[in-house]
Amino acid sequence: MASLSELHRAGILIVDDRPANVLLLKAMLEYAGYTRIDSTSDPRGVVARHRQQRYDLILLDLNMPFMNGFEVLEGLKEVEAGEYLPVLAVTAAPEHKQRALDAGVMDFVCKPFDHTELLARIRNLLEVRLLYTGARDQGARLACYDALTGLPNRALFQQSLEQMLAAGDSQASAVLMLDLDGFARINDTFGHAAGDALLSQFAQRLQRAAPAGSVVSRFGNDEFALALGGLVTQHDALQAAEQVRHCCAQPFQLAQGETRLTSSIGIALHPDDAADAATLMKYASTALHQAKQAGGGGCRFFTDAMDVQAQRRFDFERALRQAVSNSEFELYYQPKVEVSSGRMAGAEALLRWNRPGYGPVPPSAFIPLLEETGLIVEVGAWVIDTACRQIAQWAGCAGGPVPVAVNVASRQFADSALQQTVADALAAHGIAPELLALEVTESALMDDAERTAATLAALRAMGVKVAIDDFGTGYSSLAYLKRFPVDALKIDIAFIRDVTVDPGDAALVEAIVSMAHSLGLEVVAEGVETEAQLACLARRHCDQIQGYFFSRPVPAMQFEHLLLKGASLAPPDSGAPQVRTLLLIDDEPHVLSSLQRLLRQDGYRVLTASGAAQAFDLLARHKVQLVLCDQRMEEMSGTELLDEIKDMYPDTFRIILSGYTDLATIMESINRGSLYRFYTKPWDNRILRENIRAAFRHYWQLHGLSPADTARCA
Repeated sequence: MASLSELHRAGILIVDDRPANVLLLKAMLEYAGYTRIDSTSDPRGVVARHRQQRYDLILLDLNMPFMNGFEVLEGLKEVEAGEYLPVLAVTAAPEHKQRALDAGVMDFVCKPFDHTELLARIRNLLEVRLLYTGARDQGARLACYDALTGLPNRALFQQSLEQMLAAGDSQASAVLMLDLDGFARINDTFGHAAGDALLSQFAQRLQRAAPAGSVVSRFGNDEFALALGGLVTQHDALQAAEQVRHCCAQPFQLAQGETRLTSSIGIALHPDDAADAATLMKYASTALHQAKQAGGGGCRFFTDAMDVQAQRRFDFERALRQAVSNSEFELYYQPKVEVSSGRMAGAEALLRWNRPGYGPVPPSAFIPLLEETGLIVEVGAWVIDTACRQIAQWAGCAGGPVPVAVNVASRQFADSALQQTVADALAAHGIAPELLALEVTESALMDDAERTAATLAALRAMGVKVAIDDFGTGYSSLAYLKRFPVDALKIDIAFIRDVTVDPGDAALVEAIVSMAHSLGLEVVAEGVETEAQLACLARRHCDQIQGYFFSRPVPAMQFEHLLLKGASLAPPDSGAPQVRTLLLIDDEPHVLSSLQRLLRQDGYRVLTASGAAQAFDLLARHKVQLVLCDQRMEEMSGTELLDEIKDMYPDTFRIILSGYTDLATIMESINRGSLYRFYTKPWDNRILRENIRAAFRHYWQLHGLSPADTARCA
């Protein structure tokens, strides 16, 4: 309810062609305490006066010369279109009451009137009018201001920016778009109340730091904007950006404790980048997107190249949406091979897009955008259904049935419809559920551990297999690995790429395989591209591999051809110690040739390498007992190389052969356990042969050799 002081300040217009009536009404209202009272005897100017003054109440006589009250009402309704019409009709003709009410007046009083009754009706109408206008103004404010921070919203910001640009004429201005990096983590970890508290603190800091005359706005979520006028140089905008970043750099005080965030900022300049407010805001938003793409915490000025890139992204996203509706996607299948037998053991279904007019699009270009736009849920459901259809078709092939694994993105795994999608696909194509596997990344599994456990349990109940994809690159807890009902781990290509030359990668792969097997899980290695990688994985008892060494991803027809012809890998060299194998490493060909001729006569299998890469490749593919290495090589010294060989193949015996005496280095290497023996050039053939025979005898005593080879070593 409006207060008495508000009522007395309300604007009132008296319209009556008789001056005596006007004076009477005015005196009565003034006596009652009303202070804003206007009057007129000419009805023809009422509409114009109300349009200008917006009176809270009009006391309108209906019977007047020149223009009657009903004609005035028609004009007032145009001014107050769809709004509350603040008119009280006063007339000596009571027969006009119904017509007046139908015309839109709020109330009706007949002359002669009772003063007390008239004042009561005036007060009631004013209270309604003031409540109405208050609610309308509050609604208008809510429509233009952010409810959480009280800052202008996007619509009001654009309106203010347009006014700033119009008033500034040729003066430079700038728009800064910014958002808080990692803000979603605050909401996810502490809840939306903590997120709101952080946003309120940041809005207050931003208002305090903003230069005089600037406009600060919140567009929504964690996105804010700042309009700056009267700039002299581009550096002025950059200084403002630094102030914003400083606001964000200070710790935010939350109920759960202090937290820190960074901000990404995009800047567009007027008139250099754009002349109008809408385009300026669009360009600043484009620059912000680039700043975030660069990793967050940075600032980017808009450039024409960004606009071109933004347009390309828009076109690409539109084409991607059309691809979904036009069924432009296809599944390729990459074989999985059982390491122990070399036979094909299944496949991974991989999404491919052949964009009309452009050709094949790399998965790295469109799959992240599918995830970002949410289309991955729809496309992922299509992938599961298509893979199940293909499993059903291959069930009758000579090499069938074929288990097929499907990648499930984080967003799809979190979708409540995933279980029903899988169940529908299995039922539609009538396949055994164990032939379908879902591959989910560590990060997707760890987003919500409780939900993950429930989802995996439901999938397990269906009989569907689950594998953790890209294992080792995420942040999974080993405790959760034990808890989650999964069937396999896939070792990421990052660990396979250098597994034959990097002791750290080799140790990690061995640890992953050992841990998985102890938990009853299978292990699949991704990205196997060489025979050496395959041999290294076989030695560490990896179950399956996939990669270009056997086959790149191929269309379904080509995969079926591989099935029908029984494509397989030759089992890797078992590396059994029955064959006495010696590896010679020297970057001088004539030295290698001489040693090879000398030592072959003793029945050894002699392998030769001219450098580290070739040596590691041979060590991965063959079981080597003894390594004889030159000390002085261009790529790396012999002691350095043997240090790495010791880390990866600790059972090998390692011997240095050198024409130079570097006793300090040699002794240090011996003390580290990297060397078994040290010989100088030129060597004595007889002594070298005897010592190598002794080395193999020593190896036999430690690790065992076949009886035949034992006799040779004697």
